[in-house]
Amino acid sequence: MLSILIVDDEVLIREGLSRMISKQSEFFHVAGSCQNGREALELLSGGGIDLVITDIRMPEVDGLELIRKVKEHYPNTRCILMSGFTEFSYARDAIRYSAVDYLLKPIDKEQLFGLLHRLDTENRERADQENRLRLRLLDSYLHAGSASHSSAPMLSLPQPFYAVCVHRAGNSETMLEGSEHFRMVNGLDTDCLTLQPLLQMWIGYFPEEPTPEAIRQFFKPLLSAGGGAPVHVGASASRSQLSELKAAYVEASRACYAGIYSDASLFFAYSEDLAPTPESVSEPTAADWKELGESLQILSTDRVTEWLRQQFAALRLRRAEPQEIVRFCRNVEEEAAKEFQDLFPLSREERETLEKSLLSCMTFAKMEELFLSSLLPALDQIRGVRKELGGKAVEHVKRWIAANYNQHADLNSLAGMVFLTPSYLSKLFKQETGLTLTEYITEIRIKKAKLLLRQEPNMKVHSIGAEVGYPDPAYFNKLFKRVVGVTPNEYKKILP
Repeated sequence: MLSILIVDDEVLIREGLSRMISKQSEFFHVAGSCQNGREALELLSGGGIDLVITDIRMPEVDGLELIRKVKEHYPNTRCILMSGFTEFSYARDAIRYSAVDYLLKPIDKEQLFGLLHRLDTENRERADQENRLRLRLLDSYLHAGSASHSSAPMLSLPQPFYAVCVHRAGNSETMLEGSEHFRMVNGLDTDCLTLQPLLQMWIGYFPEEPTPEAIRQFFKPLLSAGGGAPVHVGASASRSQLSELKAAYVEASRACYAGIYSDASLFFAYSEDLAPTPESVSEPTAADWKELGESLQILSTDRVTEWLRQQFAALRLRRAEPQEIVRFCRNVEEEAAKEFQDLFPLSREERETLEKSLLSCMTFAKMEELFLSSLLPALDQIRGVRKELGGKAVEHVKRWIAANYNQHADLNSLAGMVFLTPSYLSKLFKQETGLTLTEYITEIRIKKAKLLLRQEPNMKVHSIGAEVGYPDPAYFNKLFKRVVGVTPNEYKKILP
């Protein structure tokens, strides 16, 4: 909306212009009228004027002096000069002072409204550009480290004080409804950064340092949303320096995320009202993670479930924020993926999707159940395959080695064939055969080499080595002598 101030010492002209402009468009608002430049400057000091339409000849402060002062003190306010034909030389002076344009009296409606519509469009474009620039700068202050503040572009706030609010909602419809209602109530005094699809940061501006209650009342309209979806709102204490924006966001975020521990569908918290985090509750220790690893190795889902429940209870006690909960879940997934490697059925993409779903949960209980319902079935799937194989895993590996003894046998690949972890397969194979996998493969290959030395006397030794999986002749000779006690050529000579 274009806010207009009319300045003319003739009351009929002031009133006539006011009526004419007000009827033309809902986007034109005559904010006031004055009979001279002195009154106009007093009204301009209150702010909010986009355009001054002024006559030239007026008592006390004339139109040209008014334009000079407007350009000096209010550079974003545009000016239109009204003049009679005999005052055209004055109009040229006005143009030098950057008046937008001039209108000859009597005022031509078409010319006037053409100017107003153009200025309104320019004003909107400038406001949009300034808003986009301010949001980019606010975003840079939010994400920049403290050391970067000195190099960040200067940004003047709309008001001397501000407070930050973090706004979450259970669905996009509820988020939009709450945001639109909030803009209707406080829109001119706010900025909004969308951090995630259902997560916003609002900045509210205040002419004087607000009290905690004033901050609460300012942001509570965000709770005015229907649809039954939960809404969580958290507000920070007031600030006056942009360098404190990130700290204010952290305060508001902590207040907002406290909502996951509340039974209320509509939750509001002011940062200074939150209870301190219990210091007695610690994060999982190295011994805790070792216990989880041992439970995963033997695929005891009961023990894994019990361990997870205990850790989630600790997270609840220390009022962990969703990001901390997701980090914990990620560490558990990585522990399972490390133990099961390629056997772990949750791909990296699926785990990233799970993290996004966890962050969108509005209650702690839903986060806990969502994670357990994703991890435990994956473990059950691995255990089911392992159980189905039963004691056949080692025999399956031995059959593969017998058929493919001359190929490279990677422990991870062999374990993947029988749905076991590499470490578990190594232990199981040693337990059932008395040999490590490497020792067993060596034994099979040397037996095959001895058979070829007996059955193919004309076959060269290096060809036999390559045939059984040892393409390096020197290594084959050395290994053969270590196992058999003589070199392949010596073995040939002692054959009957």
